[in-house]
Amino acid sequence: MPLSIPPRVGAAAVTSLAVVAGLLTAVPSVASAQTPAAGTVTGIAPAAADRVVSVGGTRVALTPVGDSGATALAPLPAADGATPGLVVATDKTGTTVQTTGAGGAPTVIDGHAARASAAAADAVPLHFSALGRDGRAAEAYITVFDLDHGNAWTRQLAVDPAPGDECTAATFARTTCALVPAGRYSVMAFVSTLPAQTPSIGSSRTYQNISLVGQPETAVTGERTFAFDARDAQQLAIRTPGRTTKVPPQGAMLLGYDRTAADGSALHLDMHPSYLLDQHFYLQPTATVSVGEFQARTRVRLEAPDITLSAPTAPKLHPEYVDRTWFSDVASDFPVVDGTTRLRVVDVGRATAAELAGRRLNGALALVTHDAGLSIAEQSNNAAAHGAALVVVRNDGPGDISDPGGTGVKLRVPTIRLNRAEGLALAHLPRGARVTVGGEPASPYVYDLYLREKQRIPAHPSYVATRGHLATQTNRVYGQPSQPSTFSEAAYPWQPGDGFVVSTVFPFQGGPRTRTEYRVADPDTAWAYAVFAPGTRYNTMFPAAPVQSMTLSRPGRESYADHDRDRLAFGRAPIAAAPNPARPVQRSGDLMRVAVDGFTDADGNHGSEYTDPSGVQTHLAIRADGALVGQTDNLPSGTVQLPGGASRVSISFTADNLQSWNELSTHTDTAWSFPSATTDAVRTVPVLLPGYDVGVDLHNRVRADRHGRVAFGLGLRRPDGTSPELSDTPSIDASYDDGASWRAARVTRDADGWRVELPAGSGPASLRLHAQDTSGSAVDQTIVRAFDVVR
Repeated sequence: MPLSIPPRVGAAAVTSLAVVAGLLTAVPSVASAQTPAAGTVTGIAPAAADRVVSVGGTRVALTPVGDSGATALAPLPAADGATPGLVVATDKTGTTVQTTGAGGAPTVIDGHAARASAAAADAVPLHFSALGRDGRAAEAYITVFDLDHGNAWTRQLAVDPAPGDECTAATFARTTCALVPAGRYSVMAFVSTLPAQTPSIGSSRTYQNISLVGQPETAVTGERTFAFDARDAQQLAIRTPGRTTKVPPQGAMLLGYDRTAADGSALHLDMHPSYLLDQHFYLQPTATVSVGEFQARTRVRLEAPDITLSAPTAPKLHPEYVDRTWFSDVASDFPVVDGTTRLRVVDVGRATAAELAGRRLNGALALVTHDAGLSIAEQSNNAAAHGAALVVVRNDGPGDISDPGGTGVKLRVPTIRLNRAEGLALAHLPRGARVTVGGEPASPYVYDLYLREKQRIPAHPSYVATRGHLATQTNRVYGQPSQPSTFSEAAYPWQPGDGFVVSTVFPFQGGPRTRTEYRVADPDTAWAYAVFAPGTRYNTMFPAAPVQSMTLSRPGRESYADHDRDRLAFGRAPIAAAPNPARPVQRSGDLMRVAVDGFTDADGNHGSEYTDPSGVQTHLAIRADGALVGQTDNLPSGTVQLPGGASRVSISFTADNLQSWNELSTHTDTAWSFPSATTDAVRTVPVLLPGYDVGVDLHNRVRADRHGRVAFGLGLRRPDGTSPELSDTPSIDASYDDGASWRAARVTRDADGWRVELPAGSGPASLRLHAQDTSGSAVDQTIVRAFDVVR
């Protein structure tokens, strides 16, 4: 079926960016998953501290986001450094999170736990069983939802340990039976098909695929048995005409559904799998509901194929990289193929030391037979040590390889998995035949498709993603002037009523570049975005120095209509401090709220900067008539008590970021000052906010003219977006020796604000600004190494 094309919709307003990021990849969230280092706090009342809950053996940190009431979630690494998938459920009692493994009950993160009620006199037993798509007993997460009263019962069937058969009215149990009153119900299940070679997977992160099966509307009048059979589900299929695409690792991000009862009570269930071997979702077709509302939701990411193999006389091959999570902490440490080459194939058996003794592979493709007694890393690195340029590990049993056999060892060459049949096809190639290998680690396009089916699941859940019927978003990501830059990225699809959003953080491969994304035009899906520099860690197996990433999130959310085009830029210099746009500086009575984001780029994306073990040093100080009333080296956010009456208040924020990945804005110092007085209402302080529009390239370099000069635009505005009337022309000085000496720039008025022409020079350019408006508000800002000037 074609993707729906709803009417045009404008941008959605937002008061905060609350996100759940990296839940499936153990990386920081947009609202910092790291706890800032303790600092001296005097006079500033900070936001509530993080709390940590245990969810099925996985610890999850919950961090309040400002004063919005929203919460960011981020997992803390398990013993092996990885985290399982999660099920997030929201109903009239609140929101719970549960791991997809065998351990742990739903854990309340918002609201209160549902009360377990005694069984009614006319209660009837419902019995459950589940089969995976391979016909074997399967894990299942089952929810029974009362369509008249909005009550819900959850049952988890786990192969290991086996569920009990006790029939109980408890809201959650690990049993095959639930005792419920007679009535009308939705009875749905997420069924997890296990890897073929794995009889039970306990709390593992790896599944073959996930299916949504069941009946969104059925009558329960007596004892019944519900057999959830994933073989009755149909594969979600997406075609992208004109573009070759595949689902990348972890690209099958969301399988969920919403159900509304007759009384308006709503249930929202999301399954976020950690890692699917075949990257497929399956949905069982249903009849159209007549009570309340029903909606099935999926989110799938598609990119250009990251790895391809083709060989003469061989059938079509479906190569996949082995799961990078087990062999690296960051994407740059996981070897991949970049470009196209032709390699001869050498079968090296199980790649044991004895089989490889005396062999020279000389850049060949080493075909390795998987051995459960050897780790994949051992087999691959053995072949690499003998000169293999690429390793293909073929399974020696049914299905796909699901067990790495060991972790904590980095791979030396790109390593790919094939199933048994495809691996045998390579082994039987004619002597001297060569395989064509293609790799595209940095896809030039991404389809991030959030798909919704209302009132029923169709017989064939297939979609055609035609670019002409999609919204187009162009992302431009900027890096450092002279050293390689790595990034991660996340996109967050907000639905009506969401308090937080779960998403996966992906590596943004290829360094600074421009990339196109396509999204479904949908007025009810509002997107927010974030970019992390350098690329974030998705595991913690290898020792590394602490790093504070520059997390830049776009203010607000955007809904898209058909043919909409959106351009986003992240990391454009200069980067300096600014008040958090979701929490402007405000005074009420004699209390003033302050939240400063030390990472704010030229396009208004923002993120927190604070003192921590990475070496980043920050200091926030607040003064009234020159007297210090509050300061902190910790997260620069909180509330301060000002003296009553009128005073001149200043807020100063200093940051030093000398981390090895960073070459720009190594030191920034910003001071906002303004007259302020006791208020009888909440009032936003009209601080002056500078904006720099410098024509930098993707490496944040700008080319000087033939006279060695650089010109750029300067804007000044208040938090409400209005332009202030300045008392005088703003002044800017420039330095090309990191602030040791300064020369005045030429500043002139133009149609968009001010035009700044720097004195001639080259290398890292530092800026020093002073501006003041007629109401007495002033800003003084110094940025050391704001951008790089080249000739």
